[in-house]
Amino acid sequence: MKSLKLEDLYPRIFFSAVVAIGVTNSEGKYIIVNPTWCELLGYSEEEAKKLTVNDVTPIEDQDSSIVSFEFLVSEKGRSLRKKRRYQRKDGSVFWADLHVSTLYDDSGRVLGLLGVFVNIDKQVKAEMVQRELYSSLESLNLDLQKLARTDPLTGLYNRRVLEELIEGESTRSERTKRGFGIAIADIDNFKQINDTYGHDCGDKVLIELAKIFMAEIRSSDMMGRWGGEEFLFIFTETSCHGALKVIERIRRSEE
Repeated sequence: MKSLKLEDLYPRIFFSAVVAIGVTNSEGKYIIVNPTWCELLGYSEEEAKKLTVNDVTPIEDQDSSIVSFEFLVSEKGRSLRKKRRYQRKDGSVFWADLHVSTLYDDSGRVLGLLGVFVNIDKQVKAEMVQRELYSSLESLNLDLQKLARTDPLTGLYNRRVLEELIEGESTRSERTKRGFGIAIADIDNFKQINDTYGHDCGDKVLIELAKIFMAEIRSSDMMGRWGGEEFLFIFTETSCHGALKVIERIRRSEE
């Protein structure tokens, strides 16, 4: 069996490799590419020799590509690995896992760059879909949490949350020996509004009142819809006298 000499073996490896290989000079112009490079990018070997790195890079990615190229040819780095996009002859774009090394002559002068990459477009796009799906699920989960804690009409806390807040304030008050106040407000003759003008009008009244109430309470206070036309207020760290002052201000704001 005839053995291969090294000088014969290197070209065979280059032209038979299943990864894309391209060599550029120090100005980014392609000197030689292998068949896999041509297959992935859609150019012939002769066409490739008329191209630069920018010609196979999407225009929106060229600034980043230039930075990486200059980093290597300026001798600041001898190699790098990055995930980047390539643009084919037909204009289509794909993602690749690229390894680039700087090539030097015997005196240490930069000759050019050796780039080796594989097509990872399906993998990257699958990861993007997965991230988008996760983001959508996370957003949906937050929406569901919000729905579980708020009144869908007014956006205020619902009764279940108000009960939790009262329990929390009771515990805090026992620990600090500082009081808190609770008040309930309901709308006089609200049934008459619904009966006369309809439930849509009644809903608008509830929404507007919720806005008025929220504008009048302190930032440390809490409120929510207790049920129907009833609203519950929790006044933190205050006396009955202090709570009554806030309640009176709220009542006047309705006039």
